[in-house]
Amino acid sequence: MENSRNSFKSFFFDLYLNPTLLLIAFYQIIATGAFTAQQILLAAYLDDLGYLEALSLVSGLILAIYFVFWFILGPISGSLSDLHGRKFLIISANIVSGFGFIGLVLFQHPLLLFMVNGILGIGAALRIGSVIALWIQHSPKDRIGESMAYINIILGIGGIGATIIGFILWSEIKEVSFFVFGILLLFSAILILPISDEGDYIPFSFGGTRDMVRSKLSTKISDNFFLTPPIIKLGIHWLALSAIVSFGTFLIPIIDRIIEELPPDVVLPLVPLFTVGVAMMIAAFTGLIFWGRISDKWARRPVLIIGFTSTAILMVTIFLIFQFNQIPMIIEGLNTADTLVIILVLIIVALFFTMTSLIPTPMAWIVDIMGKENLGKAMSLRQALIAIGTIFGTFIGGFVIGTFGISGLILVILICLIISAIIIV
Repeated sequence: MENSRNSFKSFFFDLYLNPTLLLIAFYQIIATGAFTAQQILLAAYLDDLGYLEALSLVSGLILAIYFVFWFILGPISGSLSDLHGRKFLIISANIVSGFGFIGLVLFQHPLLLFMVNGILGIGAALRIGSVIALWIQHSPKDRIGESMAYINIILGIGGIGATIIGFILWSEIKEVSFFVFGILLLFSAILILPISDEGDYIPFSFGGTRDMVRSKLSTKISDNFFLTPPIIKLGIHWLALSAIVSFGTFLIPIIDRIIEELPPDVVLPLVPLFTVGVAMMIAAFTGLIFWGRISDKWARRPVLIIGFTSTAILMVTIFLIFQFNQIPMIIEGLNTADTLVIILVLIIVALFFTMTSLIPTPMAWIVDIMGKENLGKAMSLRQALIAIGTIFGTFIGGFVIGTFGISGLILVILICLIISAIIIV
């Protein structure tokens, strides 16, 4: 009993009240929030400037250049953080990005906005992998899975908070919102300064960085870190999973449409979409912690097998519901339409819970395999692939659901799940 209590205390203080992790968490909430708000509000900004319709192609390029730089420079920035240290990259990214945000307010010419958003993409590429690597370095080594769950929750909190605050600020002060987020980003670097960044790092120099890049380019393909089997497998998984999550966002408006089309005699009150969204968020956050802990106690592979299997079963169930457009009466006192809505909501909430097993577990697995010296590269590559997968999923998901309907979208999700499961498990 005493050992159990001591273990709990150690766990509590190691992970929850660790000052270093708290500083990183607060920094990550601010930084993630700033970048999320920037991407959400930039389209509205371009619309206010009249570019979205008059210069639709140019506007698309302005929005896309952020992700292009993020994808290209992400792995390189990871190598830089492994070479020169995490803090150096994070603080550099904050300075670059902070002034980039301010530049959005000062410059309104399309070419200048293109350049500024590219700079912000560089800042994002420099930052994200290094932050996660720094978080891992200071996490309890026997709780990496759970630690990965918390960093994902922190990312979620930052994104959700930024969406709410961003729209409030935009409605009041318009483009000055970018200035506010830029100043916050510059000051948030102060949170990183007290954190120790242990490692055999080399002081930064442009010559050293140039030599590192040349060395990477001259490395044999067979010896390239990014082409090692674990990285290839996990890379495909991250790409597929981010696409699946993007596909899944199309399920929420489908529920809303079903609710709106219910016949007047349905007993069930209309389920507010907001309530469903909150339930999904709670399920996702709870699932991240649960599966992270389980993967630490068991092993990574069994958790992934459970996650893939349960997610696939739930997706098949949703497919059958939409395919046959009716389900048997299982709840006494409710008609078929009521039951359909209840079951759909419960299944999709459960889906968010099971799918979270596929997020922290592979992140912890790559830490187990690659070690601390390659964390920056691995996490930066992960973020770059997530960006690409998200873009791919958004475009393909919209096309599939418009052409083949919800059943077609679910089949595409199942195919992605099967491919990812075969490769990673």
